Amino acid sequence: MTTVKTEKFIKAPPEEVYRPFTNSTALRDWICEVATAVPEPGGRLYMCWPGEYYTSGEYIQLDMDKSVSFTWFGRGEPHKTRVDVTLKKQRGGTLVRLAHRELGKGQKWETIKQNYQLQWPNALANLASVLGEGPDLRITRRPMLGIVLSDYDAKIAARLGVPVAYGTRLGDVVNGMGAQKAGLQKDDVIIAMDGHELVAGTTLGSILTSRHAGDVVEVMFYRGAEKKTASMTLSGRPIPTIPTSGAGLAEQVGQIYHQYEAQIEELLNAASEVECAHKPASAEWSAKEVLAHLIHSELGWQNYASEVMGGYEGAYDGFGGNIQARIDATLEVYPTKDDLLKELKAHDRESIRMLAHIPDEFLSHKGRYWKLVYQANQNSYHLQSHLEQMKAAIQSARA
Repeated sequence: MTTVKTEKFIKAPPEEVYRPFTNSTALRDWICEVATAVPEPGGRLYMCWPGEYYTSGEYIQLDMDKSVSFTWFGRGEPHKTRVDVTLKKQRGGTLVRLAHRELGKGQKWETIKQNYQLQWPNALANLASVLGEGPDLRITRRPMLGIVLSDYDAKIAARLGVPVAYGTRLGDVVNGMGAQKAGLQKDDVIIAMDGHELVAGTTLGSILTSRHAGDVVEVMFYRGAEKKTASMTLSGRPIPTIPTSGAGLAEQVGQIYHQYEAQIEELLNAASEVECAHKPASAEWSAKEVLAHLIHSELGWQNYASEVMGGYEGAYDGFGGNIQARIDATLEVYPTKDDLLKELKAHDRESIRMLAHIPDEFLSHKGRYWKLVYQANQNSYHLQSHLEQMKAAIQSARA
């Protein structure tokens, strides 16, 4: 049996470093995509990552703010192993020592060992960043395609004339970024990237894990029934300035909202109720339906922001879909374009005021605050794609 050892000094006290090894939400903040943890002897510990890798285990020993031990049984590994973590308080922070023990011998275990020798230092470096200055290195170091995701299933595939029901459908592309420069368009369905098909749990995120801005990858996609390929240069990821207060964040996000509200209002003022209610096709939204969706999205954003601030976030199996019954209900309650816009603006103001009231105590949790700021600034991509969708729907009514 062999052991992989690594250590990292983290600028945070032991009680803050202990939680990311014993809390489901805190585990997702630095090491994995989904986690379930019951931090007691014999309690379960499940973690999974983008793609096909996951691990299961249980906690063996816990000494609060001092040490954690748990078993580890990764997908495809011959037998379970053990991870021991010790936390030693030092001036200005905590020294984390991690030992991944009971690794076997042979060629397969040698490959596994080499992976842990690479990944554990990377993970602890991210923990140090999240607890120290705040940035999640999995985001800041990851390249960006410049796409907005949209729903995709067999029914949508049939409507678009795409012969396969797997892949990632583009709701829009971001001007000036990799996807647009490569010629991709709204409703294209990416089925493979960099030689990896988007099947069996493989996602664009998992494919890009080892890629960097400036790398060139081959993209295979469908545009209707036609299969196409293109070379895409991966873009750098824009990272927003991190305001020092909730009031500063509210002002930053408010500027984004006010910009798009003005554009939406200008668009609606130039269109009639009939034009705003026009559906370009039976399965496509009218401008009013898009407004209803934006109202729902804002409510969803508020729920997410409150979870981040509370330190307990839900985990979901996928991107999810949009329920037409909810769209229809909102249109019944707010039947005119003015009703819908007024309701959207009210929820926007509520979101901005929620950010303005962020307690000072939350600001000290730099990783969670950084996540909130980053996600708040991503809303501009969502708003831009739906603004273009509204313009197209209204234009189709005039054709």
